[in-house]
Amino acid sequence: MKRKAPRIFIIVLVTVAILATMILTALPGSTRTIITDYFGRVFDPVVSFFQSSLKSVGNFFSAVSENRDLKEEVAKLEKENSDLRQKVIINEEKVKAYDELEDALNLKSRFKDYEIVGGNVINRSIGPMFDLFRINLGREDGIWVTSDRSYPVLDSQQNLVGRLYSSELGSSRVVPLMHEGFSISAKVPASAGNNFRVRGSVEYKNRRLCLADQIPEGTPLQVGDLIVSSGDGGLYPEGIEIGTVVEIITDSRSNAMQALIEPASQLEELNYVFVLIDHALPSAIEGK
Repeated sequence: MKRKAPRIFIIVLVTVAILATMILTALPGSTRTIITDYFGRVFDPVVSFFQSSLKSVGNFFSAVSENRDLKEEVAKLEKENSDLRQKVIINEEKVKAYDELEDALNLKSRFKDYEIVGGNVINRSIGPMFDLFRINLGREDGIWVTSDRSYPVLDSQQNLVGRLYSSELGSSRVVPLMHEGFSISAKVPASAGNNFRVRGSVEYKNRRLCLADQIPEGTPLQVGDLIVSSGDGGLYPEGIEIGTVVEIITDSRSNAMQALIEPASQLEELNYVFVLIDHALPSAIEGK
């Protein structure tokens, strides 16, 4: 019993102190303010610290939430942008297809006896400038190039590009008119009966020019004249535009006249070409 007395005494003292404090703080003009101020000086910084920490944590989670919403919005906008780009590409392809069809219709109205087949330039051969190049038309499109049969190739403006050199199942190679293996019977539109040859030349190919030779004496040919196909030989229809005379060359000894022709077709910029197919007759390849 003696051992428990100090503990009871301490409990009683603490209880009395608490009661006294409660009574004193409840009375008007008591020391409540002093006690509150004292404890406030101790706990206010702690409370401020915890409030600041809670605010920072709240701001962090708010920023995380806003960032997640922003990412979702960005992903949504990127998808909409991708869809719009795809629509633009589809529309561009439709415009190209329409232009190609329109060009084919214009050619068809002019060359009524021919089947018009349009194709894309798919690659250019490695080698000298304006060497053979390939298009995506071949035997499965009804194009069969043989030793005695070829086909004229035109651009969308109905200018001469060249002729087919060979055909495979799904593609063909084209000899452009500046190639040394190309030749065609030509004339000045206003001139009747004075046909001459226009051919590719190794000498002038790098200048992007063709050579007109075998010009009959008295042919009214001068710089600026338009040169077209004569229709002789059976391969090329009459009146296809070849190019324009840019220079007259006269041999002082033989008095023979030659001319340099600038092709009307922009061969470096070709994307689409049209093949004229005459199913009625085989075509002899000129220049062979």
